[in-house]
Amino acid sequence: MKQVTNRTWQGSRPSRRERTGFDQTTALGSLAVALLAYIVYHIYPLISNGLLW
Repeated sequence: MKQVTNRTWQGSRPSRRERTGFDQTTALGSLAVALLAYIVYHIYPLISNGLLW
């Protein structure tokens, strides 16, 4: 009997929307970078000048 693989499996080929879409990992990474930039440029100078604590 011949072994046949199923080539129409859904996960074997990503759709066009998933490749160019803004997925959850990208959103969380962007949020983390934005939060770090906010802390470095806004919160850290207040701490270093002694205005916050």
